[in-house]
Amino acid sequence: MPIKIDKNQQDKKFLKAAKLKCMSQIEEASAKINLYANNAVGVGDHPNIMEEILKAAEQGAHAQDILDFLEKCPR
Repeated sequence: MPIKIDKNQQDKKFLKAAKLKCMSQIEEASAKINLYANNAVGVGDHPNIMEEILKAAEQGAHAQDILDFLEKCPR
């Protein structure tokens, strides 16, 4: 007999997964910026470092906006 999962419980799992994905994207963006700012190797691989930093910042900011929105969503 299949295990029944409560719809509310399932919805919470999807919401949690979405939040975790956003948090991961924020951490990745932060790590990239840290690498570019503090590691000469990272800078050497990316001649347009300012553009790369801004691109990572945009990705992190976008993920943060989505996370903030999800945190405010009614349950």
